[in-house]
Amino acid sequence: MRISPRAALAVTAGALVLSFTGVSTASAAPGVVIQENGSNFNQVRDPQGGQCYPGLGADTAIANRTGGTILLFPDGNCQTKILNPLGPGEFRPDENVGSFLALD
Repeated sequence: MRISPRAALAVTAGALVLSFTGVSTASAAPGVVIQENGSNFNQVRDPQGGQCYPGLGADTAIANRTGGTILLFPDGNCQTKILNPLGPGEFRPDENVGSFLALD
């Protein structure tokens, strides 16, 4: 059985399209979370949804420059039972950030 070059190209293109539809991005949203505490400065680019990131502790200025929401935690492993969201584009000049979690 011979397959014409056009048919082979169509099958290949279809397989590529199907393979790309299964690819999901786990990032919260394109952008950056910026933290500053005295002389300490930290940026997390394109934070992954569901991943816990370290904070800089008490008296941290934090800016969410992503398109998604992050949760701020006073502990270092995103486990304190609190709800302290920081929405897209929000800034807080004095926050206790032991860690943060990107939601979406």
